Amino acid sequence: MELKKKRMMLLIGAALAGAGAGVHAEEAAMSVIVVKGQGLATDTSPFTVNVIEQETIRERHVSQLQELYREVPGISIRGLGLGGVADSINMRGFTGGGHGGDIGMAIDGVSLNESMSHADGYADQNVIIPLEVERMTVYKGPSSVLYGNYSRAGTIAVESRKGGEYRDIDVKIGSHATRDVQAAIGTRMGNVQGNFAVQLFDTNGFREQSDTRRGTASGRLGFDLGGGTQLALSGRAHEGKWDSASYITGAQNADDDKRYDKDPNVQNDDGRKDFYTGRLDFSTPLTDELQLLAFASATHQSLSRSYTRPTTAVKWEQRLEAYERQVRGAGASLNGASQVGGRKLDWVAGVEGYRETSNYIFKDALLNGAETAVTTSGAKPYMNRDYLTRSVAAFAQAEWAYSELFRPALGVRYDRFTGNCSPAGVEIGTGAGNPCLRMAGYSHTSPKLGVRSRWSPQFETRVSLTEGFQLPSASARYSASGSAVDPTRIRQADAGLTFRPAKGAVVDLAVFRIKTYNEVRDLGGGNFENFGQTRRSGAELDLQYAVSSQMDLSAALTWIDTEVLQHANAAVVGTSVPNVPDRTATVRARYDFGAGWSADLAVQHGGGYPVTADNTARLGAFTTADLTVAWERNTSMGRQRFYAAVTNLTDRMYSTSSLVSAGLQLYAPAPPRGIQVGMSISL
Repeated sequence: MELKKKRMMLLIGAALAGAGAGVHAEEAAMSVIVVKGQGLATDTSPFTVNVIEQETIRERHVSQLQELYREVPGISIRGLGLGGVADSINMRGFTGGGHGGDIGMAIDGVSLNESMSHADGYADQNVIIPLEVERMTVYKGPSSVLYGNYSRAGTIAVESRKGGEYRDIDVKIGSHATRDVQAAIGTRMGNVQGNFAVQLFDTNGFREQSDTRRGTASGRLGFDLGGGTQLALSGRAHEGKWDSASYITGAQNADDDKRYDKDPNVQNDDGRKDFYTGRLDFSTPLTDELQLLAFASATHQSLSRSYTRPTTAVKWEQRLEAYERQVRGAGASLNGASQVGGRKLDWVAGVEGYRETSNYIFKDALLNGAETAVTTSGAKPYMNRDYLTRSVAAFAQAEWAYSELFRPALGVRYDRFTGNCSPAGVEIGTGAGNPCLRMAGYSHTSPKLGVRSRWSPQFETRVSLTEGFQLPSASARYSASGSAVDPTRIRQADAGLTFRPAKGAVVDLAVFRIKTYNEVRDLGGGNFENFGQTRRSGAELDLQYAVSSQMDLSAALTWIDTEVLQHANAAVVGTSVPNVPDRTATVRARYDFGAGWSADLAVQHGGGYPVTADNTARLGAFTTADLTVAWERNTSMGRQRFYAAVTNLTDRMYSTSSLVSAGLQLYAPAPPRGIQVGMSISL
């Protein structure tokens, strides 16, 4: 570990040294390479898209990007409380974002989704530094042609800062010995633009055995080669380590004196993650209205974690999962602006391909990390295997500004997947339920169609029909019967309106219906079939109102109704999808007192929901409040902001998630009231 710490500190030092070299650089402006498809503006999109800009990100002083998701209607977080393990993100009634593959996630075009990891499509956003982010774009449902697999609920595309001259630092300390230091630097020297960021975070956690440590460094160098041609080299390094207290039982959850303790059955659960990426981008204009973009990227990652849970009504066991992952990718796209019928046509078309390998190790029935006789007896799976996934995709989309009332968009994406699985070492008792064979080839074509209309300066509407897909599970993909099943189809109908009733007031409403077809069910013995349908319907309301020059109000409100239409278990038909709250809300008020003083109050409500397929076990609703008071001043040295925040202001005791394991309902307790103080400086 000491070697890795030294390597991380060297990376951080190099980033800061490189950034500082250009403090007195000349101010010549340089354009920025886009990743792909940014020529399709989100503010004129016929699809529902939410954007969180840098100003909001900086004002929230968050340590993790996911803390910002409550600003977005249609999204909620199920905190798992497992240290550095990614939490589950709910979007539009899909529950497996982040911890599973329901949401596509990318930073500057580098996908964070893992084709073979803890869960198919697992994505950890702890590798992103909040202070480095320029904006976060949230595409709702399978609406974007730029992203394919893992985008059934939507896609969260993060863009880092790629230009400008800035020196930003954000430092805070708080309850449970929590410390967070972030720095971001942008500098120019001639035709070279540098952007760098670092974050060091550690906490003892609000429960016993819940220490977390992580460090991240990112950097980008952009070169203007003349004539509009640009080259950019970017990289990212992340190392994290944590302990985990796992879950607690219902009895402990009901005991206010013990709910933050570790269950006595939980062993020495812990985990660690290393993540390194590099990317090369090239951009050149072919004509005044046509630009070529090309990229090549590489990712190396390792993740291991142990986890104790009940396996019978009276017995808890520890399991180990470990992954070593390598990804290589390349692609190219054309971004163009043309005239059709005398009207502007913006379009993008591209291809990309990836090769991903993962070594996967799974062991069960461990005793504080050590193998036991049960581990190697064959009674439980003992796996050590190599997975290979190849994917190629082609995408295109055009938006035609025919008139204010008729701005149609048409897109299509094609994805193709192949792969293989082979044992990498000793495997014991894997059984037919854990096959390891060549992957059957899967492909899917996803059309996207939408129209946006501007009826007046105050009123706009949008309507769209889009399709996405979900690959069969890994057990099905790598089985002998994998060729007998097709990807699950996901179809979304979405309609929305944006209304500006007065100066400083914006109302955005989206209503949607998503149906999944050909869900894949396990028949046992390594056999699978397409059987299952689910419907998700809902409404999302985003409100912004500048009441006066001193006071701003906002709200993100969500209503969702889900229903299982077809299922292998007839008793489940007609029930709600587990882990989906029917209502969530965040209401925020900010008041400027003058003389640099301000206060921000956010009230969040999370509705209750079933946690089992038959809806018999449930988790209750909660309402919490967070308060931030800040004092800000501008000096000759730049902006200075000092702040104090109280989270869970009323010290509400509730749980962030729940599950049933071996017949026992388990809970992840939410943090108690916490206090943080910090300062943010922009030089």
